[in-house]
This record gives sequence, C-alpha cells and structure tokens, in this order.
Amino acid sequence: MRYEAIILCGGKGWRLKPDTWTPKPLLKISADETLLDRQIRWLLEHDFSNIILASNRSFPESVYFTNPAVQPCLEKKKLGTGGALKRAAALVNADQFYAMNVDDIVFYDPRKLYEYAGRGAAILLAQPRLLFGKITTRRNMVTKFEDRPLLDIWVSAGHYVFSNKLVEEYFPDEGDFERKAMQKIVSDKFLNGLKYRGDWLTVNTIKDLVKIREYFETRQTKRT
Repeated sequence: MRYEAIILCGGKGWRLKPDTWTPKPLLKISADETLLDRQIRWLLEHDFSNIILASNRSFPESVYFTNPAVQPCLEKKKLGTGGALKRAAALVNADQFYAMNVDDIVFYDPRKLYEYAGRGAAILLAQPRLLFGKITTRRNMVTKFEDRPLLDIWVSAGHYVFSNKLVEEYFPDEGDFERKAMQKIVSDKFLNGLKYRGDWLTVNTIKDLVKIREYFETRQTKRT
C-alpha cells in the first residue's frame, strides 16, 4: 500500500500571541526540532512517501523543505480546513490518504488507522484530561482528590484517514470540514473510530508549549 498524508499547517495561532509571533508549525518543541519537523519525521519513519503541507505559506525553514517526499500546497486565500484538504487531495496519488493537524502530537503507528477506514473514513479518538483537580466529597468532607484525571469521553485527536472519493463528495471548497461535512459523513455511516490510549499532546496556548518542551526534554534525558 502507498501511504500519503496531508498536514494542515495553516492558521494564525492567535491563542499563542502575544507570547510568541512565531508561526505555530515553526515553534521549537525540543532542542533540535520544530513542531512541523517532528510531524514530517514521524510520517517518514512510518513509510509515508508523499507528504503534502496544506498552508498559506511555504516552510523553507524546515529541514525537510528539499525532501522529495514533501511538497507544499499553498492557498492564495483562506479556504478553511475543508477547502484546504480538498485542494491538497488533488496531489494525492493513492485512493486514501492520512490527514492531520500539525499541532496534534500522538505516538502510534499511523498506518494502523487505515485498517478502520474501510467505509471511507476513520478518525483517531483520544480521552481528554480535566483541566482542574477533580474533587469527590461526602457530606462536605473531601474524600478524594485527582489531579487532572482523564475524562470518560472520547474526542477527536485531529488525525484521520479519508478516501479521495469521500472528500470530493462531502468536503466544501471553502470552509471547515469539522462541522457540516463530518456530521454528514457520520449520518451516512462512513466513519469508524480507533480509540487511542497513548500520550496526546496539543499546542493551543503558551502553557501547552512549555509542557510539551518539558515532555520531550524528559524523554531525551531518559534516552541518554
């Protein structure tokens, strides 16, 4: 099977401003890697031979800028996630492709998600953490304290597999796919989900970025 991927790496990253004005894909998450470089390397390590960067700018700063497996798909005007994916899908040669947000970091074999896309689409599911300490009480007495526990719900981890046929039929030329298109795909029973239980790191705020840098620094320390 030929593995191809589209990385959604546009957007302004407004929630990170004014702490940093660096474009989100170029944020350093470790001493030697940006967010975008990590995602490209991860895909290459799992035999992806065509990686398309859907964005409104190119990334010559990336160490993979001249890699023949990596190519840009630049939008001249804002298309939204649905329009950007649909446009980038024209550069995909296989019948199915992997799609992901640049700011959602997971640790698994992305080829596994293809096994769930037999109906046309698959989505990676993760359990989010409560942002606060969970308190259990009995008659005003605190009986248990849990620091940021996992919630008993599943949410999108920002990683998908779509067939080209489904994207052509359901995705808008402009606008986000997460709203109307995904609900229609679900209603027509084309979407399967893979429950992922590993670490899931997202970059939305400067606090998230600091935690991710600490996470990779700890992993590097353990390896050495």
